Amino acid sequence: MKIENSAYWDIKNLSEIRTKEEAAKAFEEEFLHMFLKEVRKELEKESSLFGHSFSAKIYWDMFDMQMAKAISDADSLGLKEYIQNALKTYEEQGK
Repeated sequence: MKIENSAYWDIKNLSEIRTKEEAAKAFEEEFLHMFLKEVRKELEKESSLFGHSFSAKIYWDMFDMQMAKAISDADSLGLKEYIQNALKTYEEQGK
C-alpha cells in the first residue's frame, strides 16, 4: 500500500479530476472514508480503546483515509462501477 505524500486534508487532487472514472473513484474513496469514520465513532462509544486525544483522532482519521484508499484501489467493492453505470444510463436517457 502506497501512502500519499500530500497532507491528508489537501483537496488539490479533487480539482484535478477530469474524467467520470476519476470522479467515481474519488466518490468511492470518500464514501469509504466516511463509512470507516462513522464505524470508529460507534466503537469509541463502547470503549476508550482508541483514545480521545486530539492526536489520536488525527491518527485514526488518517488511518481510515489510507484504509479507504486501499479498499478503493482493490476495486472489490463495486461502488465505482455502479456509479459509472448510473452515469452512463443517465446520459443515454438524457439524449
